[in-house]
Amino acid sequence: MTNARQARTAREKAAEMRAAAARKQARQRATAIAGAVLAALVIVVASGILILTAKQDKTAKERAAVAPPANIVDGGLQIGSSSAKVTLDVWEDFQCPACQVFKEQFKTEIEGWVADGTVRVIYHPVSILNRYSSTEYSTRSLNAFAAVINADPTAAEQYHDLLFANQPPENTAGLPDAKLLDLAEQAGVQRSAVEAAITGVEYRGWTETVTDDFSKRGYTGTPTIVVNGKQVEKWEELASTVQQAAG
Repeated sequence: MTNARQARTAREKAAEMRAAAARKQARQRATAIAGAVLAALVIVVASGILILTAKQDKTAKERAAVAPPANIVDGGLQIGSSSAKVTLDVWEDFQCPACQVFKEQFKTEIEGWVADGTVRVIYHPVSILNRYSSTEYSTRSLNAFAAVINADPTAAEQYHDLLFANQPPENTAGLPDAKLLDLAEQAGVQRSAVEAAITGVEYRGWTETVTDDFSKRGYTGTPTIVVNGKQVEKWEELASTVQQAAG
C-alpha cells in the first residue's frame, strides 16, 4: 500500500470516528432535552394539581365560612306561627338607635299580632353600622346572636331583646365579648355552648352574607320593615298595612 493510500485510509477512519462521536453527542443531547422536557411537564402537572387542590380547599373553607347557624327560618329569627297570613320582616342592626326605638314603640302591638296568630315576625339582623364602633360591634353582636340561635333557639328572642335593651352608644367600642356572654347566660344559654363562637367570631362569614343580601334587595337603612313583601315606608302605616294584608 502506497503512502498516499495509507494517508487517505487514515483520514477516512478519522472522519468516521468523528461522525460517530458527533452522532453519539447528538443522541445524548436529544436524551437530555427529552428528560428536561419531561421533568418540566411533571412540574407543570404537579403545580396544576396543587393549584386545583388549593382552590378546592379554599372553596370548601369559604362554604364553611358562610354556613348559617342552625334554626334560621327564611333568613332570620322567626317569632310566631309559620301558618300566619301575614309575614312581617324586620331588617335591623343591633347598633342602630332607630331600630331600638321601633322595637320599643311597636313591641306590644307586634306581640299581640303574634299571639292571635295573625302575624309571624322574621327578624333579620344585619351589620351595616360597623363604622360607628371601634370594634365592629355590628358584626360582633350579630355573630353573638347567631351563636345563641344556633345553640338554643328558645333563648334567641330574649337574647335579641337583651341586645337592644343593652345597646351601646354609637361611636364607642360597643359591648365586650364578656358582656355578650353574660347576656347569653341571662337569656338562658349555657356559656360554654356559645363562648367559642362568640369570642372567635365563628359566624363572621354568615354576617357578611346576610348583610350583602340586605344590600342586594336595594335596602339602604335600618330598620327596614316589610309586610308580605311590601315595604312600609312610614311607621304609622304599619298597623293598617298589617290589617289590610290579614284581610
